[in-house]
Amino acid sequence: MSSDGVVDITILGAGPSGLAAAYYAGHRDASVRIIESLEQIGGQVAATYPEKHVYDVAGHPKIQGQALVDLCAEQGLQFDPEVRLGEEVRTLDTVSENGEELLRIGTDKDGSYLSRVLIITAGHGAFAPRKLVVDGIDDWEGKGLHYVVREKAQFLDKQCVIVGGGDSALDWTLGLQDTARHPIRLVHRRDRFRALESSVNEARKLEEEGRVRIMTPCEVREVHGNGRVEAVTIERTDTNELERVECDALITLLGFVSHLGAIAEWGLELEGKRQIKIDPTTCATNLPRVFAAGDVAGYPGKITLITVGMGEAAIAANNAIAQIRGEKVQPKYSTD
Repeated sequence: MSSDGVVDITILGAGPSGLAAAYYAGHRDASVRIIESLEQIGGQVAATYPEKHVYDVAGHPKIQGQALVDLCAEQGLQFDPEVRLGEEVRTLDTVSENGEELLRIGTDKDGSYLSRVLIITAGHGAFAPRKLVVDGIDDWEGKGLHYVVREKAQFLDKQCVIVGGGDSALDWTLGLQDTARHPIRLVHRRDRFRALESSVNEARKLEEEGRVRIMTPCEVREVHGNGRVEAVTIERTDTNELERVECDALITLLGFVSHLGAIAEWGLELEGKRQIKIDPTTCATNLPRVFAAGDVAGYPGKITLITVGMGEAAIAANNAIAQIRGEKVQPKYSTD
């Protein structure tokens, strides 16, 4: 960082893609600043599923979310970027300093940061969990209602009801087998699941062993308890039959509603409602000197995988550095 606080590249987001961008920029001898709205490194991986296994990261047949974050941080922070945690970016404008046009980034903590280039790796932006349509559902937060599984230990010997039909619901139905009391009840409003077939098949096998009870097509209609969740009423929607089951932990894994927040007001061209449109060959956006990578970046045919985001991060950093230095875009490798 120069004496006037200007860095070559500012990265919004400290998830795997942001850390990959920080590594590649540092490897190219660029000065880097990372701004992350959460209070920890790791982005949404660390915040929402640190103990969940991830299977689709290149080079890792299976790795826990937090272990992946730790490795990404070890790699991405080795060139000592400036890291600002717990600051949410609000504004972006251009200023002229000493004859150089710079980007000025403002945050909710009254931070004002100058940068030559910006790389946005903000995941899906600001996000909030989809909630059950049950009267008074918010009253149970922190009292047995969970929207993520951060630590398996908190479910030790708990009677768990998991709601959802996607990968997270199936992954935790399987992942809590060595922790929660059996059977773990899996509630989904349809007979057909969206999750990987292999996960569904494994859950059905566990159901035959009495370790899982799959309840479809069903929905949770009511939560019962005295200060904490003690039971839920589940309706079988094809017959309207109601069943009350004991429940210490109601885990609703229905996905998240996400939005770009203030970023959406910057004049960026969007791909759909929640992604920033980029040129996949450069990861450039429609705004000068602003790039994007990872889940927040979109283009036709995009696959939102961590591995893909890491590759985009390297492309973005490489093109950003070429633009700063007025050079032809040429990759620099870390091996001979």
